[in-house]
Amino acid sequence: MQSQLGWVWLSREERRAAEAALADLGPDGTRDELGFGVIHFAYADRFFPGTSVQHTSLRYVWFVCWIYQELAARHGGGSFPTAARATMEDQVGHKLLDFYGPGDGTGIIGGRVLRAGRSPVTKPSAVYWNAMRLWGLISPLERNGEPPARSELEWRWDELTGRHERPEVDAVEYHSLFADPPAAPKAWRRAREVTFELDESNGEASRIRKAWRAQRDPFGRQTLLSRLAEEKVPAPKRMAGGKVLALCVDQHERDSLVRAERAGALAAIARAVHTHLVQGLKPGSNDLAARTRKWVDDSVGIFGEDARLLDLSGLRVDVPALGTLQILIEATQRWLAEGAGDLAPLEPIYRAREIEQRPGRALLATDAGARRDSWSARERYPLTYRWEKVRGFLGELAE
Repeated sequence: MQSQLGWVWLSREERRAAEAALADLGPDGTRDELGFGVIHFAYADRFFPGTSVQHTSLRYVWFVCWIYQELAARHGGGSFPTAARATMEDQVGHKLLDFYGPGDGTGIIGGRVLRAGRSPVTKPSAVYWNAMRLWGLISPLERNGEPPARSELEWRWDELTGRHERPEVDAVEYHSLFADPPAAPKAWRRAREVTFELDESNGEASRIRKAWRAQRDPFGRQTLLSRLAEEKVPAPKRMAGGKVLALCVDQHERDSLVRAERAGALAAIARAVHTHLVQGLKPGSNDLAARTRKWVDDSVGIFGEDARLLDLSGLRVDVPALGTLQILIEATQRWLAEGAGDLAPLEPIYRAREIEQRPGRALLATDAGARRDSWSARERYPLTYRWEKVRGFLGELAE
């Protein structure tokens, strides 16, 4: 799976395909063996469109804008200056390292690689481009009215940025690359300090709120992400808490938000159950099996009530692509209602679901002994729908 990371950011479709396998699991990076990603995407893209588990700071969108504007001014026309872009993005990374220090957890994309004196393969522009397209920060092309993917902009660089002798003929699509970006601070990449703090004197926060305000959810309404940003205060800890529910436009949206939280709770239990079932199939694993059973019991203690209350009929409406995952959800809710005891009745259902999701790679398959030998149990977490990223963004936008 890691071999995909060099290309997953070329388009929104590719990003979704890769994130479906990697995103919104625990911080341990384990895979989505049971296919709960379908629920993750349905709710995350509805409530918080454009966000990604790879995002760290909103100001990266303006760093990307300013770098490409400078590239257009200095290298307009001809082939795209890939090396120059890489140098400029790495320079920003080093300036951020100078300010925030060498430790992890600072939000600097490629920080470890930069600290080692190398150039990261995955650049901030790749991580943020699809969000910038969806948020309306990249200008659409005249020929199709759509903002270009990063790869399209770069292979059409001469056409879109060149200064031709006959602009009315040769450069009919020449236009500003970005939609109303804030002006780049003078010599900003060489400034004494480059930080993630949005400079509202330059309109950096208000422009993001304005862009989000223009977005619409699947029902044609202002997105929940935008409504939260309009509050201009840090986000509450709980996604489906009272303060967020109060911003919902109607009961249907409130119910969906609560269902999302309850589906995330059930996912935490189901993932713990799967982990224990796999561990139980490994020979000589009694001690570890006891530990993973405790993980199951702890998950039930923390998330059981929400999981039991999950309205499956409503979930099917919210997530039309739920498919056979509903069979696993029904079985898990039935097991919870019966006291969350013996897991044997769940094993064939979980095995069938995993085999359907991961043919030839399912850990619960009867012939998966070799795969289980190299697998190790890790504690699991609920679906959060990128809420931790959203909270970070709202904190940056707060006044």
